[in-house]
Amino acid sequence: MNSALKLEEIKKTNPFKVPEGYFENLTTHILSQLPEKNEKEIRTPSLWERMQPWVYMAAMFTGIMLMVRLFVGSPPNLDLNSSADIEAFYQYYEEQLTGNLYHETLFPDDTALLEDDEY
Repeated sequence: MNSALKLEEIKKTNPFKVPEGYFENLTTHILSQLPEKNEKEIRTPSLWERMQPWVYMAAMFTGIMLMVRLFVGSPPNLDLNSSADIEAFYQYYEEQLTGNLYHETLFPDDTALLEDDEY
């Protein structure tokens, strides 16, 4: 009960006071302290800056194509109108499949891959 009496003794007024006219002048006071902003003119990108992503993308796809041709190889140029060329076509892909199966049999987890010069 003693604490209840102490609470009643405290005045119920706000101890914080705001100077008169503070909020009327607050906006102008803050804006006067900000540095002036220099407006930069909008620059249009040059032709190279606009074409650069397209050139890089074309170079990337060309590099990927060359790497695929280097590592996979290209099939022989065959005219598939004759039965001899069709037979050569199937022979080429059969050799590729046999080589891939041989590789997968020797290296099932691909952790023991050796470079060509290590054989």
